[in-house]
Amino acid sequence: MEKRIKLIYILSLFSALMAISVQAYWLYNQYRYEVERYAGEIAADVLRAGDEEFAERRKMAIGNETSYIIDRSSHTKSGSSIVRNVQTQLCFDFKTDILIDSIIKGQVDMTKLNLSFDATLPEDSIIHGVERNVVNYYIPFRVERLDSVLRARLPQYDFRVAFLPEGDTLSRFNSWEILPEHLFPPCLGVKYRYAPLDRKGVMIEVGFPVNPLLKRMVGQLALSLFLILLLLSCLGLQIDTILKQHKLGELRESFVHTMIHELRRPVQTLKMCVSFLDDKQMRTDEVACDGVVQDALFELDNLSAYLGKLKNMVSADGSATLLHPVPFNLQELVEKVIRLVHIPSGKQVAFSTAFPPDLPQVTADPVHIANILSNLIENAIKYSGPEVNIRVVVIRNDRLIELTVTDNGVGISADEQTKVFEKFYRSARLPDKQIPGLGLGLSYVRQIAEAHHGQVSLRSEVGKGTEVTVGLPI
Repeated sequence: MEKRIKLIYILSLFSALMAISVQAYWLYNQYRYEVERYAGEIAADVLRAGDEEFAERRKMAIGNETSYIIDRSSHTKSGSSIVRNVQTQLCFDFKTDILIDSIIKGQVDMTKLNLSFDATLPEDSIIHGVERNVVNYYIPFRVERLDSVLRARLPQYDFRVAFLPEGDTLSRFNSWEILPEHLFPPCLGVKYRYAPLDRKGVMIEVGFPVNPLLKRMVGQLALSLFLILLLLSCLGLQIDTILKQHKLGELRESFVHTMIHELRRPVQTLKMCVSFLDDKQMRTDEVACDGVVQDALFELDNLSAYLGKLKNMVSADGSATLLHPVPFNLQELVEKVIRLVHIPSGKQVAFSTAFPPDLPQVTADPVHIANILSNLIENAIKYSGPEVNIRVVVIRNDRLIELTVTDNGVGISADEQTKVFEKFYRSARLPDKQIPGLGLGLSYVRQIAEAHHGQVSLRSEVGKGTEVTVGLPI
């Protein structure tokens, strides 16, 4: 059984770790997805800032309304017209005056440049690249100008701008990527081409905080945390149930052992009484015979009460204990219980008692009171060394009669003195784990005392002994 429980425990733990790993992998991928989304938004803002910087240089170079003429293989298009039949060499005329009449009169300053480009490029890319190369020819790109625009437009991010190597062919136009060595915290690399046909550009590294990403993922994080906690709770409940079932199995074995031990005493007493009555010479002593009969009836009552005690202790319905209170002499009851106590072999037990001279009769259930006292005495014997000193004292107060049992046993630690009255609780600090018991004795004492509207108190010190007091109303 122990191996099976360990196997279930290991498998449950492994399952929990696998589930947590899957959740962690899912969260990691969600995090990368959110980083990509967030980085795309930042990259768009960075490129727009670059376009602003280019617009400033364009104004300085040619003005807002200036056009350029693209001349390719005797085909001339101007303004926003589309270039067709693209060749690998492009010549264009650049004019600095926008007056139409000046163009007609030929009073325009013209500059001719030669640019090389890939013939397979889309037409809009060619026009875009031509314009940026022309502007860069007249007003060269400066990192300081772009950096100032970036910090004015996006002050919440950290930027680092560096020139790309000459002739970089990884991408001709603008692109971006998450730098793999800077995933947490994330860092974005944006390639900004200020002269794409010449393959000139800069790498803009943008560091952005994790907090905005976590805010975007708050729902996913909450869901994942909930699923993990739910899984761990289910696994914990499963393991706890298995351990409880295992403990119940151990309690069944201990119950059988304890039942045999507890029932042996009344059975032996009854056997002794029967043996006495079976002796014809002993039966001639009427006084002794009556005493033996009374002891036998007392043990039978105790046996019946013990079986009832077990029923009350293991019942889960919390029903009230049935009492049959009658007036009786408490001193006589105490002396009879002490006289009939079973002392195991290897133990030397010494009793001492004290009673007030004016002790009145007590109205209670004598059978249950006898079982209370028997439990306390048997506990004192079980949890003591070979030499046991037990003192039973009865004190009368204004409204209570207090029955106190004191021993010189192993004692109970301070942190366990409230737990010992719980059902099935047994101390983990017992010097001998083989001592029989179910952890029901003191629970039964408290139950019977409360059923009589009384109370129970306990004082103990480890290594010196225990004192239990039961208060019963007069």
